[in-house]
Amino acid sequence: MPHTNYTQQTADSVCNHFSTTTGTSTPVSGRETDTLERPTSSESSNSDESTLGGQTMAPAVWSYGCPAGLACKAVKQWAAGADMPSYTSTVNWDEPVSETDFLYRQQLSQLRQSKCGKAKRLSIFDFDNTLFKSPRANPRLWDQRLIGMLQSTDLGWFQDSRTLSAPYLQYTDDHWILPIEELVQVESERDDTLVVLLTGRSHHAYRDLVLELISRRPHLRFDIIILKETLTRQSPLVSQVGFDTLDKETPPAPLTFDYKMGVVEDAIAAFPEIKEIAMWDDRAHHCERMQLYLDALQLRHAERIAKAEVYHVPPQTTFMDEDNERKLVYALVNEHNERMAAAAKRRVALGISRAGDNEPLPVGSLVMKQYASYTGVFLTRSSRVLLRRHVRCPQNWSSAADHMTLTLGPADPEELAQSLGAALGDSVELIVDSIGTIANAVVAVRVSQIQTKTKQQATSALSQEPLYITVAYNEPAGFRSSYAKNIARWKPLRSGTLVLRGVLGEHILTTASIVAPEVVVDEVKIGGLVCQQWPELKGRDIGTAVASVRQKMADQGVENNEQNRGKIVDIVSSLF
Repeated sequence: MPHTNYTQQTADSVCNHFSTTTGTSTPVSGRETDTLERPTSSESSNSDESTLGGQTMAPAVWSYGCPAGLACKAVKQWAAGADMPSYTSTVNWDEPVSETDFLYRQQLSQLRQSKCGKAKRLSIFDFDNTLFKSPRANPRLWDQRLIGMLQSTDLGWFQDSRTLSAPYLQYTDDHWILPIEELVQVESERDDTLVVLLTGRSHHAYRDLVLELISRRPHLRFDIIILKETLTRQSPLVSQVGFDTLDKETPPAPLTFDYKMGVVEDAIAAFPEIKEIAMWDDRAHHCERMQLYLDALQLRHAERIAKAEVYHVPPQTTFMDEDNERKLVYALVNEHNERMAAAAKRRVALGISRAGDNEPLPVGSLVMKQYASYTGVFLTRSSRVLLRRHVRCPQNWSSAADHMTLTLGPADPEELAQSLGAALGDSVELIVDSIGTIANAVVAVRVSQIQTKTKQQATSALSQEPLYITVAYNEPAGFRSSYAKNIARWKPLRSGTLVLRGVLGEHILTTASIVAPEVVVDEVKIGGLVCQQWPELKGRDIGTAVASVRQKMADQGVENNEQNRGKIVDIVSSLF
């Protein structure tokens, strides 16, 4: 897809730094495996890293246009008013913004003094893995279940300031994504552009950290830096996104998508001369939703918004030092368990520690457990270097080239001894003879033989499927290293066979399981009695009544059993 005109000056330079895309690259030709290998000494190569099979891959940063059919249909439905999200600004920008409102709104109001009448373009850049490579939970250490917990608010990887602080973040200049840096510079040099850094990270936890990181790059100049602020009762966004805050001291934080679209609406309301909007983000699903929203916004403001584009930036993954990450994750789990223990004590104090009819149980504590994810041959450092030297892969793909999987889970020692003549910890040699690829997804080499001290075995005798070593995979496009199992065509290596050395071993992952609270089943269903006696009660009122009955039972020493049914009925009857 073409870039918008106002970024065409830098689009080419941006694309030159990226060599792959997340799903819309030009199809590679059937000769792709020829160019995935590095040329032998007798061959010359002037090929660019961003080419495969003689064809240039599509730009890595592109305009996320409206997909034919589905998306356009959604936009039409939104235009008709069907489930159309709308965060239209409620601020009177001709008046000073209240000090109780969002900080970014106060800053927008101040910017109007210098930018109003000049700002005709709005350029918004995401922070994490768009401009800055932020550490993520390492899938080599934790299984997907635990990673999901870490990314949720329960463990709070993206809510805890330690993930962007020393020693867990070992800062280097390589954390910055150079093409986006260059783009920010070009945008900030334009007098007619409002340049915004907008991230879903917590304003309270991360603002000082993000500002400090930005200060290390003096050439990065933003008109305003916005993090997700905590809502207050006075925040206009509360009513717009439909949060029920009547019985809560602190309303919940809005979703990042909701917050970002609210910022867009505020910005174009504060600067009515804005005619073009551009956003850069690394999350593909956010890009799709944001483009749909901007398309609908254009329909609502057809007389003024001429262009609104979202650009997807392939995310670049970086991880912490493994020892530091283990310390942090175990600390996050321990802190979670302490919160759960405190919550359990509060429930006991309130007399609602038992399983009630309408009382949800709190999430239990987490227990960490290690297990063997798979058994395989783990390559030595020299063999990893040798393999990567012989096979060229697109830049910004995730590198693997470190092991060959033999079986999922732990291997049976007797089967290893019988099939390979080896045991865990033994050194082995792998004979690699072929290369295979799936366009824009994965590159792997096939292992034809395994040699141990006592045995030489063709891999075809060990498995009906080819045994392979994944060299690299397109993680930004959502692929994993295991996708190499779908490779159907293998081509002999031009350099001849490779001999790689490794050690038989197990890959250990850590998971977390939830300790379910003990559930005590009530012999007498209090909720049912409340509904029978007081049918006018609905929803939360039923839960409130049940809690009141439990408290009265505790005060009177009435246990919940059939022998006390009459006493419990009397308590229910005397509630009102």
